[in-house]
Amino acid sequence: MEEHNAPKQARRRGKALEEAILEAAWEQLSTCSAEEFTFDSVAARAHTSKPVLYRRWPNRTELFVAAMKQHRGHAVIERPDTGTLRGDVISILLQLNRKQSDAVMALAKFGVYADWLGISAHELYERTMISDQPSIMLAIDNARARGDITCDLPESLLRMPGELGRAIILRDMHPLSEADIIATVDELFLPLVDHYERRARAAAGA
Repeated sequence: MEEHNAPKQARRRGKALEEAILEAAWEQLSTCSAEEFTFDSVAARAHTSKPVLYRRWPNRTELFVAAMKQHRGHAVIERPDTGTLRGDVISILLQLNRKQSDAVMALAKFGVYADWLGISAHELYERTMISDQPSIMLAIDNARARGDITCDLPESLLRMPGELGRAIILRDMHPLSEADIIATVDELFLPLVDHYERRARAAAGA
């Protein structure tokens, strides 16, 4: 009689199990239709059982939010060092586009089913879309260290490149082009930074 000595999969517990389930949930929501995002399908993909999921997340909405946050949390943005504010901001936006546009498109796919998930589309967006401001601040901090920026910049300006990029992705359902990113930086972001910097220097010299 032939023996089967294939090693058994190590039993996952605690954080390792939770991360595996959330990875399976992300794979399900990013590759399948909204109707197929169920506890049954996620449990099968994660090779676990529905009760294991229900002990951690009471419904599909909470599982959806947790999976989106874990996926975005893994998409770490590296600090650029191009030597210019323009180059640093473009580098950050290219990274965001490459690493996180898939989360925006998944949200767009599920946003039309927000009521089906038992949540408003606005609340679903607010709970899953992490602010891009900390990423942009990497470029701003570099510029301050070089002395290129001395003024305070409003939060609305720091959020603008990321929010505009997401709006375009939501509209077109594909990642931004590099030309779109460069236009946002050159035509919108940098002129406004220059405006606030000139105004601050004028006020200091008055």
